[in-house]
Amino acid sequence: MLEKKLLGKNWKSTKKIIKTYALALASLCVVLLLGAAGHASPAGGGETPLLGVDEGWAWPVIVIPPPEGWDGPLGESVKYGLRMAEREISRQREGIRGSEVTFMFSTIGEISELRARMNTWKGMNAGIVISFAGQELNEVLKSLCVQSGPCVIFAGGEDIAVKDPSTGMPYRYLFALDLPYFARANALSEYASAKGAEMAAIITDQLSPKLAKGAEENVRLLRGRGIDAFSMFVPAMTIYQFNAQVQTAESSGASVIASWLDSMSTLSIWRTTSMNRNGTVIHYPGSAHKFLLDAEGLILVDKDGTLKINEEGKRALTSKGLDMFAKSTPDIVTTAKAYALGKWTISAYVNAVSPDAPSLSLALSRVTGIPLLDETFSIDPRTNRPESRQYGVLRVQNRRFVPVGRVEVRSVETVE
Repeated sequence: MLEKKLLGKNWKSTKKIIKTYALALASLCVVLLLGAAGHASPAGGGETPLLGVDEGWAWPVIVIPPPEGWDGPLGESVKYGLRMAEREISRQREGIRGSEVTFMFSTIGEISELRARMNTWKGMNAGIVISFAGQELNEVLKSLCVQSGPCVIFAGGEDIAVKDPSTGMPYRYLFALDLPYFARANALSEYASAKGAEMAAIITDQLSPKLAKGAEENVRLLRGRGIDAFSMFVPAMTIYQFNAQVQTAESSGASVIASWLDSMSTLSIWRTTSMNRNGTVIHYPGSAHKFLLDAEGLILVDKDGTLKINEEGKRALTSKGLDMFAKSTPDIVTTAKAYALGKWTISAYVNAVSPDAPSLSLALSRVTGIPLLDETFSIDPRTNRPESRQYGVLRVQNRRFVPVGRVEVRSVETVE
């Protein structure tokens, strides 16, 4: 109090200088710790929150780790990207109306811990949670936050429904960086149309609701692009030869067969068409498993495919990170996605009228110009996902997955 009296009317400016130096010192500590534990004060599990959170001038954003935790390459890459976004805003003299956003890396290990942790996070007034967790934990997280918050951004979110099926509108507090899984049907349909396909056959397992729904979407979207398309249903778990289905497809004039089956069944379909030598192309919506490298000419879509080959964008982000931290990231694509999530989150705090969950929810749904390498995207409030994402198209060629194109998919045109 004596110092305050002596300084008189200059006390406020002096206090601001002290705060600036404190932030600079905290940033230096982050750099020193980045290569080891990443952040010195992860939220939950008994750890003490950061001083700024305790004093009310820092807004906590909880980050849930990937399944392998924070110590592996994936966890380190996530921290790196989020710290880049945080560092940029902390360098601004006034921050966000005199406050800061700080990412707090949770050490949560078991799903059973999540409910207790959520109470702790709400007690800290955390308005946003970013989750890199697996499907099971994410579903529990969704159930805890869907009605009253905090807001949750799923770093993936392909298999998480962020829309209310009863209304067709997104849940207020749920967001995702990826488009829904069934956007793969949009990507494959667009590619088939671009390649001039006139007829396509879709093979699926009607006992798998997910695969059957994807096949149904694929047929609908192909027909919407003027391509004749029809489905064939098989019990994929009990059938190992697809001679009859391939013969039906090829005799009907189909130049494309889309396999909405498991990868082994897809490989079996490819073997049959390759022996027939009719030039039929197999489309597959699943992941690029190594044993599919035998399937010469197989077409897949990859939601991160354009990021992986974006050398210019990767170089620019790598250079920015080196300038900040004097060390590189283990995985630049993961870092790019984490950085995008950080920018999305910080933009919401900048634009929100209040740092509470309802205000942040509205702000999150309206963020524009989010950088993802040298691309940018905006959020569609009709889906609470990016307005569009680019999918890379891969072809198996000489036992390699070779990029052969890209297609853009709009989130409002997808189903969950």
